[in-house]
Amino acid sequence: MAELRSLLKAEEQVRLYAISVDNHEQSTQFAVKIAADGKGAVTFPLLSDPDHRTIDAFGLRDPMYNGQENEGIPHPAVYVIDKAGRIAWVKVEENYKVRATNGDIRAALDALK
Repeated sequence: MAELRSLLKAEEQVRLYAISVDNHEQSTQFAVKIAADGKGAVTFPLLSDPDHRTIDAFGLRDPMYNGQENEGIPHPAVYVIDKAGRIAWVKVEENYKVRATNGDIRAALDALK
């Protein structure tokens, strides 16, 4: 999440959102923790989905956590949605340690132009 701070170009007409199962307070604390590294604040909204509505709508719930305290945690995923509201690019990872890179996302954004 911290790397996403450097994804967008100045004055770029792109909206970036992060969605998490964390509630609003937890997301706010997470943003403060990221900013504490001295590389800048999180400049995009961290949206809360504690009821898993968005996560389930996209089929992202990771079954590895079923029946556990942290049930509902999603697979890491990135969606690039074009101006018409269509999914132009998606990357969903099965391994929570693997994430789309800024380079991957940048290439998807640049392909929209």
